[in-house]
Amino acid sequence: MKWSMGGIAVALFAVGCGGSEGEPTGTDDGSKREVECGAFRLTFEEDYGFCHEGCRSRLELSSDGTGSAARSEAHEPPRTKRDFTLTEEELAAVRTGLETGNAITWDRNYGCPDCFDQGSYELTYESCDEQRTTVLDPTEQPAELKPLVKTLRALLHANRP
Repeated sequence: MKWSMGGIAVALFAVGCGGSEGEPTGTDDGSKREVECGAFRLTFEEDYGFCHEGCRSRLELSSDGTGSAARSEAHEPPRTKRDFTLTEEELAAVRTGLETGNAITWDRNYGCPDCFDQGSYELTYESCDEQRTTVLDPTEQPAELKPLVKTLRALLHANRP
């Protein structure tokens, strides 16, 4: 059997560069965390203030594009609920609104929600280890949250049971 040095070098190189078992060492887990943190859950509640029936509507959205809309009386569990799936355009609008809205630190509330029977909006955003909640006066909101609120209200009204 005749051995050549080139063949031995290639064989040693192949064994040295691959075939190890287990997780590679020295890798950054940031890419995995980034994918996980791209996941979110949004809850938007619209309370209509002085009303007689169907006083509260609730919208729940997930980053996978699934959602539900529900309607109830004030301080009661939802009586009717409708599940739906967002279109790509709708999900993109929600993500864009979130980017703009998350550019600021949310105050506990804005304006004077339900002070004059004008109702209120409650917005909760959950992602990874973060949770934000704010209550908004329908007539007074920060400019950074207006696009998100507008998108969420449109989705809620389009899908309300």
